[in-house]
Amino acid sequence: MSSIMPLGEDMTVRPAVVADAPAVAAVHVQTWQTAYRGLVPDSVLDELSVEARTSMWERGIPRGGVWVGLFDSAVAGFVAVGPSREPDAAFELYAIYVLPSAWDTGLGYELARAALEGQQDVVLWVFDENPRARRFYERLGFRADGTVRTETIGGAELKEIRYRLTAVAG
Repeated sequence: MSSIMPLGEDMTVRPAVVADAPAVAAVHVQTWQTAYRGLVPDSVLDELSVEARTSMWERGIPRGGVWVGLFDSAVAGFVAVGPSREPDAAFELYAIYVLPSAWDTGLGYELARAALEGQQDVVLWVFDENPRARRFYERLGFRADGTVRTETIGGAELKEIRYRLTAVAG
């Protein structure tokens, strides 16, 4: 597979480079503020900083496993993957976020496809109360595997469920 995939309608998926960090950070913050409003405390969402996230992504992107999705040459989404942090899985989808303006365009699917190609056993964590994300992952073939945990964010206890995908077609 080519590392750059032009997808038509001025949509492209490619591996991220450090210069993408500010745009990835902006997508990260905006999508959290939109998708998690009403779930994560407003105070946490309102304090998210593009600058702090830029620093995080400047450190993370060189490690690999980060892809960006572009519309008209502007970053509209990203995915981050790598070795699983779970002892019973090989690979993990750490994050996938697409700007609300690019929801339902297929960009999220193309990001996931690029990042997960050839993987045989992939896990991810998703908030139980995030039905949009859960439907997205289920359309990709992920299934809840019965493992749950609670994450505390800004004093709110949020239930997360683990999804698993096996034998990804490549």
